[in-house]
Amino acid sequence: MDSDRANSVAKTFGFSQDELKLLLVAVRQMRRTFAQARKTDASLDAYARLYDALFEKLRDMAGPLPEAVEDIIE
Repeated sequence: MDSDRANSVAKTFGFSQDELKLLLVAVRQMRRTFAQARKTDASLDAYARLYDALFEKLRDMAGPLPEAVEDIIE
């Protein structure tokens, strides 16, 4: 998604770029939480996949991120 479209989508939902970055960090943390737990409990896999998909959607909405932020969220 190009930067202008990403900004437009974010604004449509009422998010600033900073808020999107915060959401990305929060979802990244949940993905990390589920990564360990799903190794021992397969029933959590569906929830983990939802967080993975949400992360990708938010990542796409955020558009290009500074390298420092990119390194943190991956």
